Amino acid sequence: MKNVLMNFKEYSLYFVMFFMTLGLTSCSDDDDGTVDPIVVDTGSITAEDQTITGNTITVQSVMVGQDSWLVAVHSDEEDTENFIAGPMWIGEGTETDIMLELNDNANLETDDDGNEISLQLYSDNGTQNQWDDEDELITDENNAAITETITVYSTGSFADYDTDADGFIDENEFPNTFENDLETWDVDGDGSLSNEEFYNTTFANTDVDDDDFIDEDEWNTGYASMYGVYTDDDFATYDADADGYIDNDEWNAVYAESEWYETYDADSDNMVTEDEWNQGLYNDWDTDADGMINEDEYNVYSPYTYYW
Repeated sequence: MKNVLMNFKEYSLYFVMFFMTLGLTSCSDDDDGTVDPIVVDTGSITAEDQTITGNTITVQSVMVGQDSWLVAVHSDEEDTENFIAGPMWIGEGTETDIMLELNDNANLETDDDGNEISLQLYSDNGTQNQWDDEDELITDENNAAITETITVYSTGSFADYDTDADGFIDENEFPNTFENDLETWDVDGDGSLSNEEFYNTTFANTDVDDDDFIDEDEWNTGYASMYGVYTDDDFATYDADADGYIDNDEWNAVYAESEWYETYDADSDNMVTEDEWNQGLYNDWDTDADGMINEDEYNVYSPYTYYW
């Protein structure tokens, strides 16, 4: 009988130790802090307001903590997946100078108000590098979508003006590609531009911010797009008072000895008519002188004329 009691106590002790071991094992994940963590997707977008001539938006940088997708929607459709650009795959880390191509359904307006566009990020949760239903919008701690909203001004695409779709802009299509405000530029209302009106007009068109001065950035843009064949690229020399700007008098001095006006005044009557103005621009912007403006040539001058 005594042996039976001893055996019973021994077995009872084994059972207690066994269940204690089970309890410790089941609690160990919680106690040592090794519970699977909740993964929080992260990301940020940096982009600026911009004027585009084609169908590509420039995004300065994107930082993501996981493989992701970059998309764009019209700002009034942020809660939808009506993407007007993307999805574009972005690998974990930081990417800069991203060229995000607009989709065919972008339908950007070309008016002065521009287009409000929201850039957003989705995590690549499903099959890697393949957009699918498991890919979800990345949000912040307040469950708000991580969004960068910018204004995009569109000058219209080359295809908008190439109405016969032959791959070129001809002389008939050309005048539609820029704002021709001859009535305003023609101060005396005689239907043409005098020498003074011509250079006042070209000055005003180059002075993008309308502060009555041309800074070096404005000069460089105009030189590349408009008047580079008529003068040297020498901003510092033309800025006679070295104040960092070219005023109207300095501008006129630059072109006093040039052939710009005379070249546009095809019939040499000291008046540049609307037809001569258009023809002069056309000849300048047809840089390969083949009698047609191709898409590359259009993309050079189009940003400049947007502000006319």
